[in-house]
Amino acid sequence: MADPKAFLDVLKGRKSIRSFQARPVDSEVIKKILELATYAPTNCNQQAWNFIVVTDNETKERLVKEAASNTNLRRAPAIIVVTYDGWNYKEAIQGGALAVGHILLAAENFGLGALPMNSYGADTQIKKVLQVPTSETICCFVLLGYPDGRAQAMQPVSRRPVEEVVHWGVFGMRKRPPFTYGPDDWTLETLRMHQRYYCRKTTLGKEMDIMSRDERALVRNTLAAVKTSILDLCSYDGSYVSEFPNVPVQMVDLLSETSLYTKAAAEQQVPQKIRQHIFSVYDEQASTLASQPVQTVTMIYKLERLPAPLRSEMFSKAYATLEQGGEFIIFSRKSNPFLNLFFFIVKILFGNDVRKTGMYAFFGPYQPIRVSHTLTLLRRAGFTSIDWTGYFPVPPFYEQVYQMFLQYRKSEGSSYLHRETRLTVVSRLLSALFSFQGFMRVGRAGSVVVIRCQK
Repeated sequence: MADPKAFLDVLKGRKSIRSFQARPVDSEVIKKILELATYAPTNCNQQAWNFIVVTDNETKERLVKEAASNTNLRRAPAIIVVTYDGWNYKEAIQGGALAVGHILLAAENFGLGALPMNSYGADTQIKKVLQVPTSETICCFVLLGYPDGRAQAMQPVSRRPVEEVVHWGVFGMRKRPPFTYGPDDWTLETLRMHQRYYCRKTTLGKEMDIMSRDERALVRNTLAAVKTSILDLCSYDGSYVSEFPNVPVQMVDLLSETSLYTKAAAEQQVPQKIRQHIFSVYDEQASTLASQPVQTVTMIYKLERLPAPLRSEMFSKAYATLEQGGEFIIFSRKSNPFLNLFFFIVKILFGNDVRKTGMYAFFGPYQPIRVSHTLTLLRRAGFTSIDWTGYFPVPPFYEQVYQMFLQYRKSEGSSYLHRETRLTVVSRLLSALFSFQGFMRVGRAGSVVVIRCQK
């Protein structure tokens, strides 16, 4: 009789691995894994699956270049492409998914790491590169290899309580995030519900925010003069930790899971500074943001993502936390004709659901702020000395949006992220435009605003 504990250890110990050792995987081990995959159930026992094993770098490179495959596959010693006879699409997806489940558990059993990858690229081009018949449905790519030290140290993701996902007899509606772009549709509770699991959709610490080098530089240049410790509000996903000056920073996030993510980002981006930084969780019951007063509080491109009641609450706590003469510095994208047009088009094409583009879904909602409303909330919080400046009449993050569009088109809608930068006439024109635009102060015409409030 099989050891039930060992089986449970395999089930509960499996985790998605995204970073591998260079060590190759023996072909005999791969064959054993795929043999176990063939024991998965299929519709009417048809077993109409096929498995293509890719280990050579040339083919991997062709998949990235020609099919816009996820660049992560370059890091995997082996790739298993799972296909299924495509005469019935639903049956193909079901059969392929059952086999993938067996592959992942078998890999865990053999001491290997694996990652099921759905954003694998353009089906038509993959079929050309791998000579897959048009009658086959591509179900999934599985990256396979030996986990490196970073992957081995990563703890498995926390699981939703079974009471939350099991319904007896009929589907019971339970509270869930709204997934809309409008922050005022959300609450602190639904933001936390969303972030708790969404923050583990990728490797801890991976930069997920969509920003431009100019928006980064604006943060870096503005904060360069700060010589005292900083408290940064809503630091997750840690995309800006490298832009802080060489001072201690307390990074406050909405929950412990996102705080761990920010800490991982800091460990990767600024390992030499990690000992002077503090990572904490926002306490809505407290009257201040920290136990001791601070000279500077920052919020970097996160105000766009917070519901108005939470903005007011955080503004009041920022005021209470600051020393007399201390400064609250906010960086945010603001309402602007170019930004408004962009989000209008996004909603027309993809609907009012942040998950369908994945552009800002790591945090939750997203909507450029209205400066006048923000100034009103700041005054209510107690700030009287407020100055603001607008920058970038044409949003510089359009460069990233254009690259995402190219990836989306080339991958046949499979992905936006994990892409190569593609140089085109348009990308060169955009680069020239943003170089010319520079850091001119343009007031209300700007797409980005820096608000400085002194206590």
